[in-house]
Amino acid sequence: MIEFTDKIKGLLTSNDVSGLIEALKDHEFTVRREAALALERIADDRSTDALMDALRYEEWQREYPILAGVRAAAARALGKIGNPSALEPLLGALDDPDDEVKIAAIRSLSGFPSEESIRAIERFVDHPSEDIRRVTIESLAELDHELGLRYAARALDDSSWMVRKAAAKVMRKFGDIRCLQVLLNNLNDPDTEVRHHILLAVVKMGEYAVEPLLDKLSDPQWQTRAMVVEALGEIGSRRAVSRLKGMLAGRGRDENRYVRGKVAEALGRIGDPESLEALHMALKDPYLFVRRKARQAIDILDVEPDLEKFDDGEISFRYPRFWNLFETHAGDRLIDAWTDNLKIAIKRRRAEGLNADEFSEIILEVLNMRGFLNISRSNITVDSEHGYMLRGDTKNERILTFIFKKGGYIYYIYFRGPIEEMEESYKYIRVFMNTLHIKI
Repeated sequence: MIEFTDKIKGLLTSNDVSGLIEALKDHEFTVRREAALALERIADDRSTDALMDALRYEEWQREYPILAGVRAAAARALGKIGNPSALEPLLGALDDPDDEVKIAAIRSLSGFPSEESIRAIERFVDHPSEDIRRVTIESLAELDHELGLRYAARALDDSSWMVRKAAAKVMRKFGDIRCLQVLLNNLNDPDTEVRHHILLAVVKMGEYAVEPLLDKLSDPQWQTRAMVVEALGEIGSRRAVSRLKGMLAGRGRDENRYVRGKVAEALGRIGDPESLEALHMALKDPYLFVRRKARQAIDILDVEPDLEKFDDGEISFRYPRFWNLFETHAGDRLIDAWTDNLKIAIKRRRAEGLNADEFSEIILEVLNMRGFLNISRSNITVDSEHGYMLRGDTKNERILTFIFKKGGYIYYIYFRGPIEEMEESYKYIRVFMNTLHIKI
């Protein structure tokens, strides 16, 4: 969050573009930087000429690093404004000695499609800075999808996990079936986040990816097999069921317990009743992880005819058709849903210095203060993250709250309704929580 001085805050609040332009020349360099950041926020075409002046680097500025922040903000603002006259100054900013300014200029040039922009940015694909390499790949893909994909495929071998992650995201956004093999070859990337985004890129290709994925189920590395299984489950193709059943409980039973657990999870996602026999056999697996995933998959299959799938690209889960579901982004409320009596909400808050344990203690205290009875807290796993389930009753109602932390946010999901209805709905709540997935 940017903290502006009272002077700049007042100019920003009143949308005083002229005043902010004047502040770009203030003798106090901190005022100049704040003015540039404010103009970036406003993105008003009237400030284009002043921002182009502020972007120009002069040798004397080397002694004042704070002015790099002015130039970077000016570059970003010019990109947001999009005035064609800014193209040449932005191209010139690529030679700025400060990496932050280079990055801002590269990003902004992605909004100025031209051969000149492409060639100017292309020279940074092998830059020593991982941040510049990352932004270069992203920007080239915006300007020229084919060229960006070629560089993204190459960047999946980059030494930096940030660059590899960016490459995978580019291939997910712009890729097609031609990218499939290079993605499959990198499913065993050493970084968790990179693997996750490669997986999402493969899943996006849907049924086209199924046969190549089935071929990868015999990969000698268990981490790769686990990723392949997860991708097949996300795609949801019933063509995979026969192979997956064998990996779970047949003669081809996978030797790795984590893979077997992911197989059970995938069979639940696919939702084919033919999986039930293998899943029931897996309830006798010697490892708890496998048994738990099999139980969750059976729960889904038991109520499958009643289930819908929600997926907005950020969050996904299964829920019964008779819940009225309303997507909302009012504040930190992500989802609202209800039946005649049962109310459901998914909320989140930025978790700065707060963990799930501490947040659950806060909710416990709230329940106590409001006079709830039979209050309890238990450990759970939600979307592979450690979390808590809290329960509290009034005379007629029950509240269930699920709390976990992922991607810098605390997520808290609550269900509230008459005790009898909560008990009848618990199998659906269990499926909802077991299929909940936050896509970070």
